[in-house]
Amino acid sequence: MATLSVRLDDKTKDEFAKFCDTVGMSVSTLFSVFAKTVVREQKIPFEISAKDAKADDGFYSEANQRYLEKMAALDKEGKLNYVTKTWEELKAMAK
Repeated sequence: MATLSVRLDDKTKDEFAKFCDTVGMSVSTLFSVFAKTVVREQKIPFEISAKDAKADDGFYSEANQRYLEKMAALDKEGKLNYVTKTWEELKAMAK
């Protein structure tokens, strides 16, 4: 397994880590899900626009809300592939 390093400002990193914790995923797991989705779909799995970049909080942007609704629908249909690990497995992976 390869290692990928991502540079983020401290505030974004902290807020992203808190979000990941809230949804029960590690930062690494969420980036892995993102990368696998990009590879599978051969596109960035959400809309990027200048309008969204100007918003104070992109999470509540119209494009992100549409994306989240799409992902929720796919989840209900059982069409999302999750990487699941127990807490013990995640701790072992971190060592």
